[in-house]
Amino acid sequence: MTQTADPQSFDRFALDYDRFVSLLPGQNTAWLLGLGLRGERALDAGCGPGHAVAALADSFGEVVGLDLSGPLIDIARAKRARPNVRYVVADLFDLADADGFDLVYSHTTLHHLKDYRAGLEHLKSLVRPGGTVALIDNVCDPYPTPPRRAYTWPALWNFPGEIRRVGLRDAWFQLRFWHSRPWLAHLLSDRYLSRERFRELYGSVFPGARFDDLGFALAMSWTAPPNGGGDR
Repeated sequence: MTQTADPQSFDRFALDYDRFVSLLPGQNTAWLLGLGLRGERALDAGCGPGHAVAALADSFGEVVGLDLSGPLIDIARAKRARPNVRYVVADLFDLADADGFDLVYSHTTLHHLKDYRAGLEHLKSLVRPGGTVALIDNVCDPYPTPPRRAYTWPALWNFPGEIRRVGLRDAWFQLRFWHSRPWLAHLLSDRYLSRERFRELYGSVFPGARFDDLGFALAMSWTAPPNGGGDR
C-alpha cells in the first residue's frame, strides 16, 4: 500500500504502532490465546507487525500472516520471523488457499473493508471443516465513530498508572502516540458497528457463534461443521 495520504493507512506510523502494540498488556492476544486452540494451519488476516502470528506459532504447524501494509509486514519479518511462519503482503479478498486453515483469525481489521459482510463470508470460506473462526472488531454506541476525546482523555487519565506499569519513558511514548496527528486521523476515519449490529451481522454469517464483550470491542468464535456442510 503506497497511498500514505489515506488516514486509514498504517504505513505512516508503522514503527510507532509496533512499539505501541508491544506495550499493550498481552499485546492484544489474551482473548485469542485463551481459546486454547491448536492445529496444523492458522491465518491471521490483518496481522500488522505480527504479534499474534508469533504467539500462534507455538500452537500451529504453519501460520500465515497477511496484511495490506508493506511497512508493517517488513517489521513482522524483521522482528517476528519463525521457521513455521509466512508473511504475505496482499488484500484479504485476494487470498485463496485450497488447503484451508484450522484457525482463521482477525483483529480489528474488518471495519476497514468496504463490504463488511463479504469480508466475513470470505474468511468463513477459508476455514477447514471442524476449524475455528475467531474475530475481534471495535464497536461503538451510539455513533459509528468515537469523538477525539474518547481516545485522548483516557490516555491522560491512565498516564500515572502507565508510568507504574511500563516506566516513564514508555508511558510518555504511549501518551504522545495517543495524541499524535497520524494516529488520531486514522482513528477518526474509522467507522464501527454498534454492538447490536455486530451480533446481528456476525450471527447471520456464523449461526450459533459465541460472543465475548471485550469493552472496546466484541469478539466472536465459531466452529465450522466437521463434515464441511451446513452451519453450526
